[in-house]
Amino acid sequence: MQAPTRYDWSQNPPSERISAPVPARFDPSNPSSDPERRAAFRLLFLCLMATGIGNNMLFAILPPLARGLGVEEYWVGAIYTLSATLFMMMTPIWGALSDRHGRKPYIVFGLSAFACSTLIFAAAALAGENGWIPPLGAIFAMALARTLFGSLGSATNPAAQAYVADRTSPEERTEALAGLTAAFGLGAVIGPTLAATFVEWVGVAAFMVMISVTVAAGALGIFMRLPEKTPPRAQNRPLNPLKQFAFGADPRIFPFMVYGAIIWITQSLSLSTLAFFLMDRLMLDEAQGLQLSSIALAVGAGALIVAQLVVIPALKASPRTLMTQGAVITVLGSLFMLVAPNYGGMVFGYLMTSFAFGLARSGFVGGASVSVTPEEQGRAAGLTTATAGLGFIIGPVGGLYLFTELGMFAPYLAAAALSVVAAAVAWFHPGVARATEAVKVKPEPKAPL
Repeated sequence: MQAPTRYDWSQNPPSERISAPVPARFDPSNPSSDPERRAAFRLLFLCLMATGIGNNMLFAILPPLARGLGVEEYWVGAIYTLSATLFMMMTPIWGALSDRHGRKPYIVFGLSAFACSTLIFAAAALAGENGWIPPLGAIFAMALARTLFGSLGSATNPAAQAYVADRTSPEERTEALAGLTAAFGLGAVIGPTLAATFVEWVGVAAFMVMISVTVAAGALGIFMRLPEKTPPRAQNRPLNPLKQFAFGADPRIFPFMVYGAIIWITQSLSLSTLAFFLMDRLMLDEAQGLQLSSIALAVGAGALIVAQLVVIPALKASPRTLMTQGAVITVLGSLFMLVAPNYGGMVFGYLMTSFAFGLARSGFVGGASVSVTPEEQGRAAGLTTATAGLGFIIGPVGGLYLFTELGMFAPYLAAAALSVVAAAVAWFHPGVARATEAVKVKPEPKAPL
């Protein structure tokens, strides 16, 4: 296999080129052996699945918990938004640092911070439920916990994405990254289901402690078992956040950044309002809302897993095709939520949008990765991950505002309209087409997981 020739190396200033000698055993045109990378990717998969469980259970737990504490819905949105703001600001930094020092240290660091933030959240929930602190005090403590996750726990995802990119050829990278990001989606299947089951038995706080211990065990496993052969790549790269975000305007990845921000906003609109939508439309109490929203979230996450682990490897489609299909199906799913006659119909509409998100996310992440040089993988991974933070800055507050002020259907109308824009970017932007042309699909690519 020949090394890709589509890069314009003249765009990289000397300060951003490799400053350390590259060992002979590492060659971007000759990725790691299948057995070695399969073992590494599976370990990453399990750890990211654990963080997915911990993160996505909050979408089922927080709305009923907030109503039980007697606080307004917008406080829930504020918690999401604070965390997402820090997540967006920090992921490009963590990605650039992983280019400088390697991927493994930041994967371990992020998992450890996630475990600590979950413990703090558990303590806040316990104190609020027992009346040890006022309801708003509990909300502020939960916000503090999510601040820790957004600022420090955000190191894991860009480092993990760059780790996979280091070990895959451009032709197989979209599929490989789809497999990795499916781990978080699988956690999203398990998290709400576990929450609905075990919260009734052990309580919110004890359940979250269990999640914290699991993620901490994952951090230890990564520290002890994950091989790290990739040399540091860009010792002199500036870590100024503004300069890192300015890289998002690079014409090679700009359309993917725009598209990613849009689809993450639509996803966060659905996630943050689904439980409230079900409770109000079906006239459910808090306990019923927890149960039925947990089921819906699990079904949606299952559809996302099918998209990333089954459909994408079977289709072997280009980033442009995945992005376009994902946006179009999101339009249809969002509109179906408006006319769904019953709970089953609402679950089906959410299933459609989640399946579409699986296609769309894999498409834009893979497209951005194959559009940049090997030395820029950490930066690109940090920026594509940051689009999730931007989505959760705008989506929850905007979605819950639309829900409260304009009615329960408004967030889904907004999601449909945004997805039309995303489809246009995917299909018509020349930068997306260039990335697609650069990827030569193998006849029989090997699954990384």
